[in-house]
Amino acid sequence: MAEMNHKVLIITGGSIDDDFLKDCAENNKYTEIIAVDRGLMAADRLNLPLNSIVGDFDSVSGDVLEKYKESIVPIETFPMEKDKTDTQIAVEMALSHNAAEIHLIGATGSRLDHTLANLHLLLFPLEKQVDACLLDSSNKIYLKKESFTLQREKQHGRYVSFLPFHGDVYGLTLEGFKYPLDRIHLAAGESLCISNEIVEEEAVISFTKGILTVFETKD
Repeated sequence: MAEMNHKVLIITGGSIDDDFLKDCAENNKYTEIIAVDRGLMAADRLNLPLNSIVGDFDSVSGDVLEKYKESIVPIETFPMEKDKTDTQIAVEMALSHNAAEIHLIGATGSRLDHTLANLHLLLFPLEKQVDACLLDSSNKIYLKKESFTLQREKQHGRYVSFLPFHGDVYGLTLEGFKYPLDRIHLAAGESLCISNEIVEEEAVISFTKGILTVFETKD
């Protein structure tokens, strides 16, 4: 069972805006921070307090790695040739520590295969009813399998987009949006729900079946 206030930050090896990472670490009151492989470099630059370090460390400088080997932060080293990405190992670790919420920073970037793989990793917390998202300075991406609401003043960016995660989404209704919808069938491959905007203080997203990918974006 997830602990009520256990909020985990995973810093992994994709693109990282140091200012954004610093703001998140300062404002979100994380109770655990896990650095993953090259994500350790960003954590070190910002002197973030780490609870765990995991990875094969093929993209971490020797000096930084040695520094942490001499610290009290637990390090779990894995071979480069393995059946899971380092990020998946970190997500599984967070779930085993009873996370109530997981944020992944450095999970997006130029390697689109890694970005898509990290999006798919959100299925693991979704199945355990744990809130999880990929975060960067322009995007917040997460999965939903039940109806939910969004507060306009708390959204990550101006635009909100929706795509079916796999298969179709049925009975999708959008209330409080510039482009409302009423019980539509959103089929895989359709771009109907790209770049909507919240126009009320609260927006309601409801659907009867499927998994919805939600993008809150700034530009």
